[in-house]
Amino acid sequence: MSKKYFLSLMLLLIFAVGCSSQSNTDNASNSSSTDDNTESQPEKTLRFMTNGNENNGDYLVVTSIAEDYKNEVNPNFNLEIESIPTQSQYFQKLQTYIASNQMPDFFKLPNGPIAETLVEQDKLVDVKDTLQEFGELDNFHSSVIDFLSFEDGSLYLFPEGRYGEAFWYYTEPFEELGLEKPTTFEEFIDVSETLKEAGYTPINVAGKERWQLIRYLSHIPLRLTHYDFINGLKTGETSLTTDIGMKSLNFLHELGQMEAFQVGFSNTDYTDSINQFIGGGQGVMHYNGSWEIAQFEEKYAAGEMDYFFIPEVAGEDNVGPKTSITAGLAYAFNKDTFDETTKDFFKYLVENYHERANEEGFMSPLKGDAPENASQLFVDFSKDLDDVELGGLSWDDKLDPASTEEMGVAANELALGMITPEEFAERIDTVIDENAPAFFGE
Repeated sequence: MSKKYFLSLMLLLIFAVGCSSQSNTDNASNSSSTDDNTESQPEKTLRFMTNGNENNGDYLVVTSIAEDYKNEVNPNFNLEIESIPTQSQYFQKLQTYIASNQMPDFFKLPNGPIAETLVEQDKLVDVKDTLQEFGELDNFHSSVIDFLSFEDGSLYLFPEGRYGEAFWYYTEPFEELGLEKPTTFEEFIDVSETLKEAGYTPINVAGKERWQLIRYLSHIPLRLTHYDFINGLKTGETSLTTDIGMKSLNFLHELGQMEAFQVGFSNTDYTDSINQFIGGGQGVMHYNGSWEIAQFEEKYAAGEMDYFFIPEVAGEDNVGPKTSITAGLAYAFNKDTFDETTKDFFKYLVENYHERANEEGFMSPLKGDAPENASQLFVDFSKDLDDVELGGLSWDDKLDPASTEEMGVAANELALGMITPEEFAERIDTVIDENAPAFFGE
């Protein structure tokens, strides 16, 4: 072996050993950095209670963002999920937690009496102040903020989505009979009568679901007063015997008298109603929200289906919105457990919510572009909602539970012709007078 070759070999060995040592040093340094990052982040297990599961887009949005937060921001963060898909059981369990001072850190909650009570008890995080601190409040659609805000303008709930409601209808019967989209309630009645006389079932409704027929009662007060009528009615300060109240009762009664609803509507649940309407033959029109938009996309694209919003009251000042925009079952944070780590997660959630909602295919409460793969119906309906600044309402969220239940029963009886509008008004006014004071603490 020559000296020159020997020296070259030695140099190569020295270089290899040096690289190996440097690599080991770098690996050790990287490992130490990761360990330091893990150790520097606070440990946090956030109790999340929801009525959603893997079949719900909003559930997937929150859980996937939480997973990203764990991977990208805080490896010591964990989301402890309690999922109770049955809504009645969910609220029963939530109220048990609240009563026993074991309220979850993060949970689903409607804008209604439970939320109002928790705010009075100073148990919820002020979402409005927090979003302003994040610089994010103005990035939300004003309609969903309005829907979730209390009468004094305060906001303690984070919106799940932006859902508009409309009357969905089949275009062929309208074209066959030369009908136009009704713009007033009188025109809506006329359209229903024309469809009925031509042998069609004008409307499909899930009468077994209390809220669906209650929506028909809420339309006229919404257009004429926005929130004022229901805010007075729920406490008994306003009566259903007023002019606006009787207009709403007569509207539902008139539809019932002409047998505008499908046979057996009072025993039809939500799933059956949707299936009957989508299957065709059992209702030309159906009132529902954009949470069901995927059900209508194919027929809309084919020109078989269209939609129109809540008509106006002719000759009146319609100060309320043309559609009831809601925010879904919103989110609330427990004020007592809202530490800096939870706050940081909330900020991360807000910053990533719109993009992730787009991926899951539902309308985000935040402003921004529609998904690239959005259907034409999604795009058209979203644009229509952009024109609406005021939020909608759900009477079933605003009334006390006992009054809501009784109103749902009475609404079916009114539509079936079992009671008159006057009897309905007297009965529900009495129920509210009996239950509202104790429930609302007055």
